[in-house]
Amino acid sequence: MTTSDLPAEGQPEMSTEGTEAPFDDVITLSTSTDEDGVVTVKVVGEVDTFTAPVLRSTLDGQLEQSPRELVIDLSGVQFLGSAGLAVLVETQKSARSREVALRLIATTRAVTRPLEVTGLIDLFTIADSTAR
Repeated sequence: MTTSDLPAEGQPEMSTEGTEAPFDDVITLSTSTDEDGVVTVKVVGEVDTFTAPVLRSTLDGQLEQSPRELVIDLSGVQFLGSAGLAVLVETQKSARSREVALRLIATTRAVTRPLEVTGLIDLFTIADSTAR
């Protein structure tokens, strides 16, 4: 054993083997359709580089069905990173080209703050609940 193998003085030894959580432990997506044909995708967890592709795939799949309106419920999101912002912008463009109304439900600072700081908040219709 070399000194580089030893934990820092006063620090417990921590193994990093097997501690990477799979992306599905970090984000949960659920989809529902109401009687008016409005599709809601509820997102819970963190939207970052690792989970954004899963969100993108789900949203793209819903847009392919050409719903009347797509609602992305972000009220359960604890972190929205740049990759997540990119997915939202791409989804907005895709929805607009398909003439599908898009609405975000953003009730937490973890979601509204990144949208405000980047100036992207003006691209979206933002609601604070699923009620219209």
